[in-house]
Amino acid sequence: MTRCPASALVTRTLADVDGVRVTSVRCRAPADGGHPPAPPETGALRRVVLPVNGVFSCAGRGASYVLGPGSGLVLEADEPYRFGHPAAGGDECVVIALSADAWAEWAEWAENVPAGLRPYGRGERLRLDSRDLWRTVLFRAAAEGRRGEPHAVRELAVLHLAELGARGGGTVPASGPVPASRRRVADAAAAFLAAHYAEPIPRLLDAAAAAADCSPYHLARAFRAVHGMTLHAYRERLRTAAALRALADGADDLARLGTSLGYASHGHFTDRLRRAVASPPSRIRAVLRESYGRGAR
Repeated sequence: MTRCPASALVTRTLADVDGVRVTSVRCRAPADGGHPPAPPETGALRRVVLPVNGVFSCAGRGASYVLGPGSGLVLEADEPYRFGHPAAGGDECVVIALSADAWAEWAEWAENVPAGLRPYGRGERLRLDSRDLWRTVLFRAAAEGRRGEPHAVRELAVLHLAELGARGGGTVPASGPVPASRRRVADAAAAFLAAHYAEPIPRLLDAAAAAADCSPYHLARAFRAVHGMTLHAYRERLRTAAALRALADGADDLARLGTSLGYASHGHFTDRLRRAVASPPSRIRAVLRESYGRGAR
């Protein structure tokens, strides 16, 4: 799952044991608008892709998506997919791949737990929320910190998928009923937000509708149908993801960080982040530093 030129790609295998492979992927490819589509890619294992920062596109199995933080996608083994970047900045994600035996083992185990906790089905896009995004960021940090303990990382990965399955806002079939015309304008707006989420745009719906070449009313309905949230909520999710990345990288000046993400003040930034992930920036930074552990970065 490369998605971008090798020179722009950093991958770290955090565990590959007993039919479960966990990979951290960071890509800094430029936007690919107007360029020929990337060649298709396949993988030997079914995998769950969980974006934690940035936006990328994925097309396969008769459907296409623009995926951002707090969402996810189940990719089938040996099926071709094409990946791209509708906006500059690249993306980061965690990929949890499971062999057929590992998936079957998880499915058997899941029969003994509440109905909401089930392995994801085939070809599904996952609708998660900001706290699920925070959990994925925490999982990645813990996995990075325990990279030399593959069995421990494997257990963390299975538990994380189980938690997302129990808490997630549902799945959307890859062949869902949303018309292609609505999906196109919604994804065009998502690409616009990915490029401009840090800008304090006062009339966001109008600006995104102009970028998607449709009416604001049509875009509002299409965007919610495709992405499961409003444009403002999607922009907030992108800002949350960028804040989590900056805090993981050790950002200390919270006022400057908030301003760089488009917030009016330090208080506005901390309030929004606390609402999104139920933790203040100072606590997030401390938890991430503890999770990564000494020397793991």
